[in-house]
Amino acid sequence: MRHTFILWAFPALLAFHLITLNGFAQSGEIPRFGFRASYGNDETKRVRAEAEKGEARAQFDLGFLYLYGNIWSDIDANPALGMQWIRKSAAQTDAQAQDLMGCLLYQGRILAEDKVAAVKWFRKAAEQGDAYAQSNLGFCYLKGEGVAKDLAEAVRLFRLAAAKGEVKAQRHLGRILEAGEGVPKDSAEAAKWFFNLALQKEEADHYFPMEDYPERADFSSSNKVRPVSSWLKSAEGGDTRAQYELGRCLAEGEGVPRDQDAAMRWYRSSAQGGYAPAQFILGYLHDGRHQLEYDHDELIRWYRKAADQGYAKAQYNLGCYYGHGQDELGKVVPGGPTVWSKIGIPKDAVEAMKWYRKAAENGHARAQYVMGKSYHSGEGVPKDQVEAFKWWRKAAEQGHATSRFNLGVMYFYGRGTTKDFSEAARWFNARSMQESGVIICGHGMPSPRPMVEGIQTALVPLRDVSEVR
Repeated sequence: MRHTFILWAFPALLAFHLITLNGFAQSGEIPRFGFRASYGNDETKRVRAEAEKGEARAQFDLGFLYLYGNIWSDIDANPALGMQWIRKSAAQTDAQAQDLMGCLLYQGRILAEDKVAAVKWFRKAAEQGDAYAQSNLGFCYLKGEGVAKDLAEAVRLFRLAAAKGEVKAQRHLGRILEAGEGVPKDSAEAAKWFFNLALQKEEADHYFPMEDYPERADFSSSNKVRPVSSWLKSAEGGDTRAQYELGRCLAEGEGVPRDQDAAMRWYRSSAQGGYAPAQFILGYLHDGRHQLEYDHDELIRWYRKAADQGYAKAQYNLGCYYGHGQDELGKVVPGGPTVWSKIGIPKDAVEAMKWYRKAAENGHARAQYVMGKSYHSGEGVPKDQVEAFKWWRKAAEQGHATSRFNLGVMYFYGRGTTKDFSEAARWFNARSMQESGVIICGHGMPSPRPMVEGIQTALVPLRDVSEVR
């Protein structure tokens, strides 16, 4: 894999741009900034023309644009006008418009809260087979909001929606079945629904082993209890930890002006004094993708010094370094071509496994994941499902996402452990809830569909439960 410094920045800038625009659009602040993209106007004109002809879907689309405004065209938010078009669409039995009417009434946003009326609109759309409306109506029956509580009816509706891939229905159904609330407890079926949710997260966030990074200031409590001036006094007195903390403050401009050269001097003082986190960061910075030029000898030297002290991050990174083998690093020369150079050393699976094991034994979650993967596949070690299960369990308990998924699979099939559907359901659910990308609009209700396109996932039959990842 090739890396170039200039390309790394582009995705982050693009993401920031999109997030910023989305935030402006939702808050209706575009006019204040005087920014308006005009290339959506032709599409808006088409939708408006179709809506005025009486086409229900176009009426919904135009109404939704007016409800929230549209940065890509000349439409500013106008909720009153938006509701006029949404009502026209709903009156023509457009299920999406009816579901949105229910959502707005349920939430008390734009329309006054009226959960009884919300249920009526959800029911109209649900009877047309709309999965979102079925899920929403099931939620109302589950909570007894706007309608008498009825768990059996909630489960029936959740099943209809879940089978079509509606994620909130799958989650609710899994929880109900696992708890046995109003229906017979069925951990095996609960695991099936949670598996679908977990698999969706895995496919979106697929993990592969990458080098660990130094502790960030946000993750350290040390600089929250001592000011920079205190670190300076201790650092000048030879305190290696203070030297490291001061170096980090200078590198990140935290409490002092940013000064990379001064930061490096303090890091080196700390590292030479034997402080493992400082030794680790010097190895990290010498990999050529950060502040310093690539230097294999310095990278290995400092990582090994930290690793020999039992510093798990350094042990893990040595495992990655030997496990990945050689790579190419590209540098962009102003006014010239990208210059490529070899980094790393030939792959050495034995040396990699040695360091992964050391890091895993020292509690490094990513290393524990790698150990589990190695034992499961028999790569570098004898194949051993019990060992795979053991290491994934350790990593999962520390919150490692893919290990949680894999642990669910192991429990589901009874590999390396006794088959246990309840435990499988627990770990699949834990994975599916991790850094959830599912957009909701409160109280478990899905957002109006245009805001969650692509979220639905097709049901994966039990026989197709995949191997570990």
